Parts: sequence; C-alpha cells; structure tokens
Amino acid sequence: MSYVIVAKGTGLIVTDGPNKTRAYKTHGAAQATRTRLCRKAGWSVDELNIVARDTYRAPMKKVLNLMSGVEIEIPADTPRCCDPSSELYWTM
Repeated sequence: MSYVIVAKGTGLIVTDGPNKTRAYKTHGAAQATRTRLCRKAGWSVDELNIVARDTYRAPMKKVLNLMSGVEIEIPADTPRCCDPSSELYWTM
C-alpha cells in the first residue's frame, strides 16, 4: 500500500518535488514529507491529509468543449494542454 498527501481544500495531491503523483511507501514517510511541506511551504498540518493511494480519487471539474459545445468532466489537475476547453488543446 502507498500513500499520498492531499490538500483538504482542493483535494489535489501536494508534493515537495516535480512529480505530481508522488506516492510514499509507508505512512511514516508521508508524515515526514508532510512535516517538511509545512515547514518549507507554509502549510498547516490541518490543511494536509495523508490518504491511501488506492482510495484516492482526483476531484473532477466541468468544462465546456470548445469544438462541440458539450459540457464534459475532467480531473481538476489536468494540464492546460490536455484540456479541451482551452485553445492550446485544439492548436497542438
């Protein structure tokens, strides 16, 4: 089982490195990283949860597809280049 650190307000994964889906092998390793994030980035311990990777579901947001006009749901952490509601998606 692995663990991720999740922000309570947004439900998105928070990491201390460039990898957005960073999972920690043990609960203790996730706690240590949460403590580092609180000291380094100014988070409070109450703002960050440690969740099992198996049970984590990314929050979804509704966007309007620019080409078809249909409203669709995509994960909230989707980059702009992969978001059909942005012009960048359709020009690539």
